[in-house]
Amino acid sequence: MPPPHRPSADASPPSSEEKSGAPLAYLFFGAFSGFPPTLERLRKRIEADFGRIHERGVSPPYPFPETAAYARSMGRCLERRFFVLEKLWPQDGLAAVKRWAIRVEAEMAASGPDDEHPEAAAGAEPRQWPVARPVNIDPGLLDGSRILLASTRFRPHRIYRGDGIWEEVTLRHDGAEWKALPWTYPDFAAPTYHAFFEPFRRLLSEEEKSARPRSPRPDSPPHA
Repeated sequence: MPPPHRPSADASPPSSEEKSGAPLAYLFFGAFSGFPPTLERLRKRIEADFGRIHERGVSPPYPFPETAAYARSMGRCLERRFFVLEKLWPQDGLAAVKRWAIRVEAEMAASGPDDEHPEAAAGAEPRQWPVARPVNIDPGLLDGSRILLASTRFRPHRIYRGDGIWEEVTLRHDGAEWKALPWTYPDFAAPTYHAFFEPFRRLLSEEEKSARPRSPRPDSPPHA
C-alpha cells in the first residue's frame, strides 16, 4: 500500500477553465452532516466558489447509513444532500475539487457553529462543534454512463490522480439501470440516489449520442 500523502492546500477554488480538451460531466457535491443548517451553509459556499447550482440540482435530504466510524467523528442521525452544478466540468478536474472539499471541511470545522448564527455569538465565547467533523463533502462527476468519486484513501480499484487523490467509478449505467460495483458505498447503491441522478445522466447521454460521429455506410467508403 502506498504511504499516506497529505493533499496540498490550494487557497483558491478550482475553475472549469483550468482544464481543456477533457470530456465534460456534471460536477456534484454529496455532503452529509448531523447539523442540517451546515448543509445550507455549504450550498452557499459552493455557489460562491463554483457558480450556480442546476435548477434541479438540489436533492431532498436522505438519511445517511449509520456506521461506528462516522458516529465517533460526526455523531448520529446524519443526513445527506446532493448539489449538482449547472455548468459542466472537465473530467480531469475532479482531483482539484476534492482538494477544495478537504480545505472547506477543515474551515467549517474550525469556524464553529456560531458562523451560522453570528448574531447569537456577539459578545459571547465562541462555541465549539460537539463533534470532530461536522460535515463530510464528497465531490463527484456524473456523465452518461457512470459516476466517479474521489478519495484520499488507496484501494486496489482506484486510480491515482496526483497530490494524494485517488478516483474510482462508483456506479455504472448499463443503458437500462444503474449498477453497483463490488466496492460501491451502500448509500450509492440505493434507488433513491439513482432516481435523483437519472435526469442528469439522460441529458448527457443524449448529448453524447448526438455528438458521436456516424459510421460510414458500407456502400460509401470514407475518403482517403
